[in-house]
Amino acid sequence: GDVLGGLPPAMAAIGHRVMTVSPRYDQYKDAWDTGVTIQVKVGGKIETVRFFHCHKRGVDRVFVDHPLFLEKVWGKTASKIYGPMAGEDYTD
Repeated sequence: GDVLGGLPPAMAAIGHRVMTVSPRYDQYKDAWDTGVTIQVKVGGKIETVRFFHCHKRGVDRVFVDHPLFLEKVWGKTASKIYGPMAGEDYTD
């Protein structure tokens, strides 16, 4: 989180064109729905993902959206991103 928050804007500030791609774990009020969807094979199953985008502090930020991402954050299921409890991974 610290690297995505600090390094990309610092690189943009010195003239680099920078883009980050990350899961859409939150609503990110500045990100707009691009309307672009693709299908990805995950574990023998086809999943559809959608892309959101915003441009902030000189950085293009792309968010990959899937319902599973939003189900695993505080406020939706009272769980944490990396596991239902500290020190415990999700089964998937």
